[in-house]
Amino acid sequence: MKRSRQGQEKGIASLELALILPWLLIMVFWIIDFGRLMQASLIVTNVSREGGSIVSRSFNSGQNLLDMLVASGSPLNLNGSGRIYVTRIAAGTSPSHRNPTIDTQFSRGSLGVTSSTSTQRFGLTNAIYQHLRYRETDPDTGAQQNTSDIAEVWIVEVYYLYSPITPLPNFIQNLVITPGYNGRVIGSRAVF
Repeated sequence: MKRSRQGQEKGIASLELALILPWLLIMVFWIIDFGRLMQASLIVTNVSREGGSIVSRSFNSGQNLLDMLVASGSPLNLNGSGRIYVTRIAAGTSPSHRNPTIDTQFSRGSLGVTSSTSTQRFGLTNAIYQHLRYRETDPDTGAQQNTSDIAEVWIVEVYYLYSPITPLPNFIQNLVITPGYNGRVIGSRAVF
């Protein structure tokens, strides 16, 4: 009688392990991939902010800036699995050229992501865009202005293709995988 009770307890323990083990593995895989995804996201955000800060202080040497940003993105491979865009939007300069234009744009990386500056109003908020427009008079005071409120805006965009290392994303496709890519595209944009 004693042996059959021990056998039953071992059988129940095996059944419990069989039911709980897949859930434990899913949790461990999720923790690993989510942690790596958050780390990559923080690095991408920091690189874009750092780039915006540097370029806004008149460090506009294109390739040197890109070298610095790629190096600051370590341990991410921003050359191979990423893309960095640095764009200067110049303000309108005259009544015949009221709207801002892209003055300079350079990029580095092999990820096939397009810059958001190719969208309407360069992806800027309406308030920033209006400050870049040439004005003959100040809208608040009506005084003669003949210039824009600000001369330029620099935009630094950083994109990175995060590739999970666990098999979990194979089961949950749209949660971690960006359609058309073999991973999740993370992006950050800084406007200075």
